[in-house]
Amino acid sequence: MPSVQELADQLNSNDQPTVYRAKRALADMAATAGAPGEAGERAELAAALAKAETAKNEKGDAPKYSAKARGELARALGEVGGDREVPGLKETLNDFDAREMARVALDRMTCQAATDALADAALNAVGVEFRIGAINALGRRSGSQVVDVLKACAGDGDPEIRLAAAEALAGHSDATADPLIAALAQQPGPRAQLRATKARVRLAARLAGAGQKEAAKRIYEAIAQSDAAAAQKKAATIGLAQLG
Repeated sequence: MPSVQELADQLNSNDQPTVYRAKRALADMAATAGAPGEAGERAELAAALAKAETAKNEKGDAPKYSAKARGELARALGEVGGDREVPGLKETLNDFDAREMARVALDRMTCQAATDALADAALNAVGVEFRIGAINALGRRSGSQVVDVLKACAGDGDPEIRLAAAEALAGHSDATADPLIAALAQQPGPRAQLRATKARVRLAARLAGAGQKEAAKRIYEAIAQSDAAAAQKKAATIGLAQLG
């Protein structure tokens, strides 16, 4: 079995069959190390991947490996990495050519450091689409910082960021997010209004499922009495009926 460094060198090749074989070998290594009971092997592989991910050229002023190669290394890190490997992926987040796969890797990792890195990207990264990717990831993660970051993004200057944050907030059982989402539902444009209102319906359902029935009821009633689209008003009416 080749080493991670050898596979990284092969990923850096211009020969596509060589790159393909290296990808397959790396995926197999990650799958084996990620199996239950392989904590030691997993930690060893993660450390080697992080080292290759951040390796520099001989001058020390640029990455040793191409963006595509580092993307594949990041993909594998997403399967086996933990807190110790997050700094290397955060470094890659600053590289426009390689950052997307680093973001995906952080999304796959469940550790707190990965959540923190995604939160920072959601707030501070350059590029609306990239920030939305981080925001969407936060919609599937827990923690008070996550909700606080999403609330901040709901007040962002970019309308797409605001809507993405509203939709991500709907995945959390936090009733205090509703006024932010409701405000977006009042902004001009049918598309924005529809997305925000759908997010309110989802939030109400989430709250109801978490036992916060009074909060869910208030949201459903507000939607039912609003000028929202018929489908969302019907969903709110059904939600109220289910609450009893």
